Amino acid sequence: MQRRDLLKVLAGAGLLPSAGLFSQPAHAATARYNGPIYLVLSAEGGWDVTSLCDPKDGLIMPPGTTTPVRINNWSASESIQTSANGIRYAPFADNARLFTDHSAKMLVINGLDAQTNAHSAGVRHVFSGRFADGYPAITALAAAEYGAGLPLAFLSNGAYRETAGLTNFSLMQDPASLGKLINTNSPPWGASQYIRPDVLPLLEQYRRARLDRLQARAGLVARLKQSAAYLDSSAAGRDQLTSLNQYMPETLAPTQDANGDWFPLLRQIQLVLVSAAAGLTVAADVVQHGFDSHANHDVEQARGLTHLTAGIDFIWAEAARMDALHGTELVSRLRVVVASDFGRTPWYNDGAGKDHWPIGSAILMRNSGFGQSVVGATSAEHDALGLSSQLIAQTDGTGTLINPAHFQRLLRYWSGTDKAPYNSRFVLDDSGLDLRALV
Repeated sequence: MQRRDLLKVLAGAGLLPSAGLFSQPAHAATARYNGPIYLVLSAEGGWDVTSLCDPKDGLIMPPGTTTPVRINNWSASESIQTSANGIRYAPFADNARLFTDHSAKMLVINGLDAQTNAHSAGVRHVFSGRFADGYPAITALAAAEYGAGLPLAFLSNGAYRETAGLTNFSLMQDPASLGKLINTNSPPWGASQYIRPDVLPLLEQYRRARLDRLQARAGLVARLKQSAAYLDSSAAGRDQLTSLNQYMPETLAPTQDANGDWFPLLRQIQLVLVSAAAGLTVAADVVQHGFDSHANHDVEQARGLTHLTAGIDFIWAEAARMDALHGTELVSRLRVVVASDFGRTPWYNDGAGKDHWPIGSAILMRNSGFGQSVVGATSAEHDALGLSSQLIAQTDGTGTLINPAHFQRLLRYWSGTDKAPYNSRFVLDDSGLDLRALV
């Protein structure tokens, strides 16, 4: 397969490499990747954590008003719940199932101050640690550190995916697309084939011999040598993709929920786990949309959080199923991060919605759990409280607020990318608070 043909196949399958994928020759990995899998789940649009992991059931005086109102409508008939390991959560949406089934895997970080109400700035800041463009996502850092030569080291489903030139991401949202990459000899129509299977080994033999002759030419210019290297690495990546066949499920996850609403998250997760099981993926992002609830807040957030719970539940259930079937050990390898642009206001607007609020939360998950379940806190009005150097919330206005730089430094440490040489190019302004002891 020539380089231009590989690109056509990738594009046709919906797997579009980021710019720079072929900017330098990549060497095929000598073995499948069996290390930790870094999965970021983005709650796109700004989730309401006062109805999730930082519950609020009191009254507040919205700006410009003189009458106190409930922060959340559910508090009129329900009270805040606490999981077995001490995580307080709101009795809203499908939260009870989330925290009953999965809280033992969680570290909740409350009072995360995105320091902005703007979507694009919030996404960059929370998921890279800096407001300005150019800092890589933790998924890109992990892929760069551990995924050299892997054809799908970083799978993106549309969340924050800045790579800063360290690696490449591949866009794919549907496991069905993998079939087109795996079976490149089969056209999309009927059961025919482009080339008879018995001829393929002979073609490969001649291709390899031609490439060896090309690379051995003494007078070959640097540009042609590089092109030959591209061709060789592209073919190697194609061969690696055939291992996906072993892990493709017979039945794909649905793309709609029980109410018929569009719900592609499960398919995104299924794709990531298939590729990770095959040893081809180090890191990935998946996205749950629908949290920008400026109107009809309770309905929109309930739908988004219910989908989010279903997605988190599917991550662990599908990983366990694949482990039992294939012996892949996905459950023990997963490192899951759940976060959003920012939070929502602790009051409703005139359209029964909630607007942007800089204070949010993040959730880290792993099968072995953490030493403590919650760090960080907010006031009754959902303003962030500063933390002491011992990570104790301060109610007297002292301490340091948790900001995205602190959060990203924690993720770099957790992923083992904090010692990589390229980190000196992406320094985080995280003075005053060290969260690394949490993981």
